[in-house]
Amino acid sequence: MTFYSVHRTTDGGSSAGYEWFTSERAAKKAAAQWRVGTPEESATVNRWKIKPTKRGILRALNIHASHPDNG
Repeated sequence: MTFYSVHRTTDGGSSAGYEWFTSERAAKKAAAQWRVGTPEESATVNRWKIKPTKRGILRALNIHASHPDNG
């Protein structure tokens, strides 16, 4: 199964978070909305293939939802 993440950044390069989508079109729309009116802010769309099994979902969560600064 394919998922799309939108990584938003603020001016200065700080992360402003992620959003996840099942549609590339919706992800690109969200990224474009983030950039409107603020050229120093950016958003990138990434494509991720995730196996729709318990093992595949857990692996994806461990890779993409863990970060040393999450708490």
